[in-house]
Amino acid sequence: MVRAQLSRRRFIRIAAGGAGLLGAATLLQACGPAAPSASPTQAAAAAPTNVAPATLAPAAGGAAAGAGAGAGATPAAQAAGGGGGFDDVSQGPVPFRKDTAAGAATPKRGGTMTTAWSGGFNWDQWDPMKTQTIQVNHMFFTTSKLIQGDWTKGPQGNGQTSWEWGYLSDVSLLSGELAESWETPDATTIIYHIRKGVKFHNKPPANGREVTADDVVWNVKMQFDTPTAWQAIAYPKATGLQPTSIEALDRYTVQVKTPEQSRDIMLLEIGCNMYTNPPEIWTGGGGMSDWTKVIGSGPWMVSNYVPGSEVTFTRNPDYWEKDPLHPDQQLPYIDTLKILLMPDLATRLTALRTGTLDWLRELDPDDARPLVSANPDLQWSRRVGLAWDPAGRQDKPELPFKDLRVRQALNLAVDKQSYLKDYLKGQGVLLGYPFPPTKAYEKYFTPLDQLPPDTQELFSGYNPDKAKQLLADAGYPTGFQTTIQGPSARADEMALVQGYLAKIGVDMQIQALDPSQYNALSASNNFDQMWYGAAIGIWAPDEMLTTKKGMLSNKAHMDDPYYQKVQDVIAQDMVAHPDTYFSAMKAAGAHELQSAWAIFMPVPFQYNLWWPWTQNYYGINWTGWAGAWQWTKYLWLDPAMKQSMGH
Repeated sequence: MVRAQLSRRRFIRIAAGGAGLLGAATLLQACGPAAPSASPTQAAAAAPTNVAPATLAPAAGGAAAGAGAGAGATPAAQAAGGGGGFDDVSQGPVPFRKDTAAGAATPKRGGTMTTAWSGGFNWDQWDPMKTQTIQVNHMFFTTSKLIQGDWTKGPQGNGQTSWEWGYLSDVSLLSGELAESWETPDATTIIYHIRKGVKFHNKPPANGREVTADDVVWNVKMQFDTPTAWQAIAYPKATGLQPTSIEALDRYTVQVKTPEQSRDIMLLEIGCNMYTNPPEIWTGGGGMSDWTKVIGSGPWMVSNYVPGSEVTFTRNPDYWEKDPLHPDQQLPYIDTLKILLMPDLATRLTALRTGTLDWLRELDPDDARPLVSANPDLQWSRRVGLAWDPAGRQDKPELPFKDLRVRQALNLAVDKQSYLKDYLKGQGVLLGYPFPPTKAYEKYFTPLDQLPPDTQELFSGYNPDKAKQLLADAGYPTGFQTTIQGPSARADEMALVQGYLAKIGVDMQIQALDPSQYNALSASNNFDQMWYGAAIGIWAPDEMLTTKKGMLSNKAHMDDPYYQKVQDVIAQDMVAHPDTYFSAMKAAGAHELQSAWAIFMPVPFQYNLWWPWTQNYYGINWTGWAGAWQWTKYLWLDPAMKQSMGH
C-alpha cells in the first residue's frame, strides 16, 4: 500500500494536516543549559496461567533475504536459512540466526575482529572508584563477575534463551564465573565458592596473582560504600536491603549476611552486577587513572587507546575459561578485538558496508534496510528495541499528570495502530513494554487481548472524543498547556504526538535538547513537566528501574506503594521460589500498563547486522546481567571466507 511506504517525516506532515514537521504547534529550541490495585500475590493468582506470548520468536532463527541458495551461492547465501525478507515482519522479532555455512560451526583461532561503539563515548573514564562502574566501559571486557550467563542456554547451545536483552532476572540462565558455585544455607546467608586458579592480568601491581576471596570482599564493600557506585544508589542503607556483613571465611569462600527480605536480590546483585579488580591498584596509592593501569581477570586486556578514535583489546593469555560447548578450546578465540569510536552514524554504516566493521548492532530499521538491500551477504537479526514514551511528572501537584484520567486521555488521543503501520512501517510491536512479546520474555508477558479492557483500550482504542471527556471529568474541559523535553534527534516523534494531543486541546510545546543537554537532564531526572525518553530496564525486570520510587529512570516520579510489595516478592522469591517471582512480575507488568504512567507508544524493532565471516555470533546482544560485551570471547573469525568475499 502507498501509505506503508511513506517516510516518517512525510507521515508527520500528513498527520499534522500538511502544516509541516513542526507547524502544528510551537517548538521551543533549548538555548542554554537545562535547567488502587491488588497485592502482587493476589494479582498473580488472578492473572491467566499458561499464557503464551502473542508472537514468539522462531526457535532456531531464519536468515536474511536470499534463502535457499544452491551450491554456487556465496557463503552468506549458504548461511541463510528459512525466513522472510527484511520487511516481512509477519514472524515478529527474529532475535538470533544460526550459522549454517560450511565450516561455520568449527571453532577457529586468531585474527582481529572490529566493530564500532554505538553507545556513550565516555571512554576517558577508566576508574570505577571515580565513576559509576556501569559507566566505565572497559569493565565489560577486562573484568569478571562472580556469576555470568550460561552460554550453553543460548542459541549456540540448547536455545533456552536468545540473549536478546541479557538473562532477564531468570536465575535458570546463569552459571559460575569467578564463583564456581554458590549456596544459601539459611534465610540470611549467601556463600560464594571462588574458583581456584583464576589470575589477574599479568601486569603491575597484581603481576598475574591469583584472585582470592579477600579480593571479592574488598570489591563488594567498595561498591556499597562508595556514594557514586550503582549499588549504593540503588540500595541505600536506609532501605534496609544492604548486606549486614561481608567476609572471607577462607582463601576461596565468601560469606555474605543479609536481611531476610533481601537475600535473593543480593545474591544476584553481588553475583551478577559487580566486578572484581585487584585492590592494590587503589590501596597502593594509585588507581586506574588511564588505560595503561587497567587490570582485571577478564578475557581481554586493553592494549591501546586513541582518544576519540579506537580502543584495542588483546586476548588475555592466562584467562581461565574454556568454551563449555567446545571444552577443548581455550577462550577467547580471536587475538584482537578492536572497538572503533564512531559518533557519526553514516560513518558507521559506511564502515560496515565496506567490511571495515565485522558487525554493527542496534540499528533502526530505516538505517539497516538500505544495507541489507544492497548487500545480500549481510546477515541480520531483529529484536524489540526500547520504548520511547512521553511521560508527565506525577510529583508536582500543580501539574495534571497525577490524575489517572488525564493519563488515560493522553493515551486515547494517540492513534497507535496508525503510528505502527505508517510511521514505523510495521517495523515494531504495538505492545512492547514493559515486556516484549518474545520467547525470552514468555514468563513475564501478558498478551494484549488478555489484559483488562481499560488497558487494552490504551493501545487499540484510539478515541479523541472519549479523551476529551476524560479531560473534562478531570477538570480540564478545554485541555491544558504543557512542555515536553526530549532529544533533538527525536523531534519528529515528539511532533507527531504533539499533533495528536492538539486535537483534544492539549498544547504540548517541545523543547528539543542537544545530546549533552539531554544526557545531563536525564541523569538528574529534574525536568520541568514532561519527558521524552527511553523506558529502560527491560534487561533487568527485578530492578524496576522505571517504577521504583527514587530511581533516576522513574521519569514519571511515581510513588506507588504497590511496587514496594513487588520489591518484597522479588527480594524473597526470585531465587528461592522462581514461579512466585514470575507470577508477581507478570502481574506487576499488567498493573504498570493499567496505571498509564506514560503515553505507551508502539516499540520499534532494532537490527544487528554482521558479515558471515563473523561466526558463532548469531546476532545476540548480551549475556548475563552486566555481561554486555563479555560474550565476544566466544566469537571466532573466518579469514578465508572474508578474503574470498573481497574484504
